[in-house]
Amino acid sequence: MSVSVFTAGSSAATKALNTVKKPSSVNITLTPVINSPQYVGTSILWHAMVQGPPGHSYDYRFSVTFQNQTQIVHDYQLDNSFTWTPSTVEGTYQVSVTARDITAANYITYAPVSVPYVILPYVTSTGGSAVNPTAQPLVALFSAGPCQAGHDILVRFTQSGSNASSTTNSVPCSQSSANWYVAGMYASTQYLMHWEEYGPNFYAQGPDIPFTTGPLPANYPPTTFQVNVPPTQHDSEYPLVLFHFLPSNPAHWPTATDLAGNVMWYFPGQLLMARVEPGGYVFGFPDDLTLSEYDLAGNEVLRTNVPRINEQLAALGYRILDDFNTHETRRLPNGNILLLGSSDLVSTMYQGGTKQNPIDIIGDLILVLDSNLQLVWAWDSFLHDNLNRKATLGEICTHGQGGCPRFNPNFAQANDWLHSNSVQYTADGNLLLSERHQDYALKINYQNGQGDGSIIWRMGPYGDFTITNPPQKTCGDPNVFPWFTHQHDATFEIGTSVFTAFDDGNLRVKQCSGGNSRGIVFLVSEPNRTVTIVTEGDLGGYSPALGSADLLPASDGIYASYGNGLLTNQQGSFAQSTEIDLTGKIVYEIQGNAISYRIYRRQDLYTPTLP
Repeated sequence: MSVSVFTAGSSAATKALNTVKKPSSVNITLTPVINSPQYVGTSILWHAMVQGPPGHSYDYRFSVTFQNQTQIVHDYQLDNSFTWTPSTVEGTYQVSVTARDITAANYITYAPVSVPYVILPYVTSTGGSAVNPTAQPLVALFSAGPCQAGHDILVRFTQSGSNASSTTNSVPCSQSSANWYVAGMYASTQYLMHWEEYGPNFYAQGPDIPFTTGPLPANYPPTTFQVNVPPTQHDSEYPLVLFHFLPSNPAHWPTATDLAGNVMWYFPGQLLMARVEPGGYVFGFPDDLTLSEYDLAGNEVLRTNVPRINEQLAALGYRILDDFNTHETRRLPNGNILLLGSSDLVSTMYQGGTKQNPIDIIGDLILVLDSNLQLVWAWDSFLHDNLNRKATLGEICTHGQGGCPRFNPNFAQANDWLHSNSVQYTADGNLLLSERHQDYALKINYQNGQGDGSIIWRMGPYGDFTITNPPQKTCGDPNVFPWFTHQHDATFEIGTSVFTAFDDGNLRVKQCSGGNSRGIVFLVSEPNRTVTIVTEGDLGGYSPALGSADLLPASDGIYASYGNGLLTNQQGSFAQSTEIDLTGKIVYEIQGNAISYRIYRRQDLYTPTLP
């Protein structure tokens, strides 16, 4: 195909995938393990069952409808059960399963089967409130009663005896109760919590309710933290450090600490964590074929999978995925979900491939799903990027190699061509893609879902931008040294010309026979295609892989925090969160005893990082 974008909602092929046929001799049931009604925050396991012709195979889609709004929570999967944890509002829900007979190529989709289920509130009176524990000992479920329409309401929580407080996200008032997972608290510690309602010329708050968190569980991993450079006064504006520890042996769980390294939240298990979203939801990959979203208590709230995405791609004539590219997933402003996928291409003409000796090349796709997990836009690197340009350090993947996706089993190795690791929605409605192995950040024509996927510009060594103030002292190639290479988290601060990146520096370090990773802050003029270096701070160590960057505007200036995700010493591998000022001076640093894909400084667990 000559283009690689589409709107799935208008596609006849996609509509065909959703064709419903009424069952004949097939009986479908959906049953909860615990009966209705149950209170907000209860985890309810559901089982679906198909009684049909012997030897047939089925898959299942689960959805939940509330107030005439339907949300697909698990898209088609072989698993015939799911756990539902309604935690925001009480009412009568309809839980549904749609089953398909997938025995033959032409799937038969049966009519949905729905079961009503009543969720009860903990609080029914205006001004009332209650706090309940959850299965996560550092997370509480706070409930507030109905409040005035047009107002907003949130929870403020304070450690007993402290003057410092934190808040949850706010939600609109309604005639129903409001409920939050309260997170960002020390283990085995008492807190006081109350609701706060506010509106035009209005403010009210509820009474303080005590809540004592539980201890860290006995199976919490042997993760330790140490502060190398102590914080200063402005750091209290970003009091949490969130480590996206990678699944490993020994195990380490994603964890948030205070500035001294004390645990304040954790995900209860190993997870390839992508991003924390507004309201505290977390995207992650329990494996490279499954994308899930979780709440702060660790309950799965959404799930899709590579076979389901491939079904939609194939129906529209697009290249299918080998697996998800687990480096990125985030919400767009309109509620859609932006993520990366990995695919491969057998080549007889690019990057050294010939008809006699073909090679395999690994590339990436950008995918946009709607809020119901359905594909609405895609971008294929093999159709738009320069296939003649190999990875700048000639990276190769073998099967099962760490950091490498699946690829064609007929080849023992594949060219790891791009290794894209972040994608961001920009203020002008386009996409910024970080291609690590090309040493490029690309701007892609997305136009809020109407773009043709063409590449607008490339930033990096020998790209489309000129540096206005290149450094006088360089080593290696002077056209490479000032730029980021093998970077992570190449992003714009939303609505500004400020660009940040974690410069792993692999190509620079090789050319210069040594060096450290750098924290990048640039000012970018897109119309002029120029870059002005604000900071290229030496982060004190070389992280050949992993990394992250986020800006920390504070009351006394602007700082930037970087995740040195993969450092090594005689004791082994570890990660550091390093904060610098705009002169490049390190002003705070904390490290954990495991490798971490990203490390972010946080205001709280409800507000996304910048960018």
